[in-house]
Amino acid sequence: MQQVKYLWKATLLAILLAACQKNNDVVPQPAPDPVTDTTGGIKVPAGVVDGAPVIKTIGPAGGTIATADTHISIDIPAGAVNSATTFTIQPITNTNIAGLGKAFRITPHQVLSKPATITFRYREEELLRTFPEALGIAYQDGYGKWKAVGGVTLNKEMKSVSVKTTHFSDWSFFEAVFVEPAEAFVDPGSTTALSVKSYFDASGEDLLAPLTKEGVETYINSPKNDLPLKYIDKWELSGAGKLTSDGSHAVYVAPGTIPVTNPAIVSIRLKLKDGAQGLILARIYVMPEGIAVKIDGGDWQLIGAATGSSSNGVNRVGGLPWEGSFPECNITWLSAKEGSRGWSAETYFHMQQEGNQVFLSYYQVGQTSLPSPGYLNVFSVGPVDGYITGKFHMDRASSQQPVGDKIVYREHQIDGVFRVKRLL
Repeated sequence: MQQVKYLWKATLLAILLAACQKNNDVVPQPAPDPVTDTTGGIKVPAGVVDGAPVIKTIGPAGGTIATADTHISIDIPAGAVNSATTFTIQPITNTNIAGLGKAFRITPHQVLSKPATITFRYREEELLRTFPEALGIAYQDGYGKWKAVGGVTLNKEMKSVSVKTTHFSDWSFFEAVFVEPAEAFVDPGSTTALSVKSYFDASGEDLLAPLTKEGVETYINSPKNDLPLKYIDKWELSGAGKLTSDGSHAVYVAPGTIPVTNPAIVSIRLKLKDGAQGLILARIYVMPEGIAVKIDGGDWQLIGAATGSSSNGVNRVGGLPWEGSFPECNITWLSAKEGSRGWSAETYFHMQQEGNQVFLSYYQVGQTSLPSPGYLNVFSVGPVDGYITGKFHMDRASSQQPVGDKIVYREHQIDGVFRVKRLL
C-alpha cells in the first residue's frame, strides 16, 4: 500500500512537470540566496505607479519594447521565450537612493532562456554632478535592496548605458560617483564646502569596477563614501573666488560682490583605470537672495525684494528692488515646475526699467512677434518658505521705450539668475 502511495505521488509529479514544460514561455526565477544587512545595501520600499505602462507581445523570434521617448528600451533576443509573451514597462517612482529620473517595473518577473538587453538613454541634465562613465543600471531585489549590475556598456554617441539580464523586476539607472553640491547659490563673501563621493566602497583599485566588471552585482550603499586621495587628480576653479582643496574635499570662498562671470565653475578630474580620466563639474552662483539681471553684458542689477509662487500649474518669480522703485521683473512659466524650456506663450519674461523701458521675451519680425531664442532653466522649486532657483538667457529679447512721440524698439541679450523665497 505504501509503494502504491509513492507511485501515485511520483506519477502526479511527472504530470505536473510535463504540464509546466508544455507552457514554458518563461521559467519562474529561483529565490535569491538569503541576504543579511552585513552584506551592504539598504532596504527601501518599492516604487509606486507613476505613469502609463507600455505593453507589447513578443514571441520566439524576439523583439523590442520601449517607452515612447525611448528613455528605456528592452531588446528580447530570439529564443528568449518559447511562445508569445506579454511584456510590460511600467513607470514608477524611483526609490534607488542613487537613482536618476523614474524607475521602471518590467514584467514578467521571471527568467528568460536567453539574456535580454536593457538600455537607458540619458540626458545632459542628468550628468549635472557626475560623468558618463559613472552611470550604472540597478534592480531592486526581493529584499528591497537596489543592486548594481556589472558589465555596463556605455555609448557616448547615443548617450546610453546598457546591461544584459535574464530576469526582470524594478530597474533604474543611477550615478555611482558625484560631487556635492553640484549647484549652489551662495551670498557674496560666504564659503561653501564641496566633496566628491561614491555610493560604493571606494577602497579598491578600480573605482568603477561595480559598473564595468561583468558577472558582478554590488549593493548600492548609504551613507555616501568619500573618494580616497588616489582617485583625485586635481581641483580647478574657473571664475571669481578662491578654491582650497584637500583630497576629496574643497572649500570655495565667494567674492564680495556679484562677479561678472556667474556661475563660478569648479572642476574635479578623477583618475580611472588604465590612465582614463573622469571630469565632474560643480556650479556656484554668487548672489544674494533675489533676481540678478544682466543686459547686453553690463553690470548685474539685483532685484532684492523678490518672491516666488507655484500653484495650480502656474509658477512665477518676480519683484521690485529694495527701495520699491524700478526695475520691476517677472518670470512666469506654466505646467512643469522644474527643468529647462524655451521661451513661449507659456514661458515668458517681463521687466520694466525707469523711463518706461519694457523688456520682453519676444522680438519682432515685421508685424509678427516671435519668442526669443534662449531658455529658462528652473533648478528647484522648494516647499513654501523654501527657495525657487534657476537661471535664464535670451539672445533676442526686445525692449520698447517711449521717446517723445515715438516708441523706440531695440533688441538685447539678457542673462539672469534667481534665488527667491516661495510664498505660495
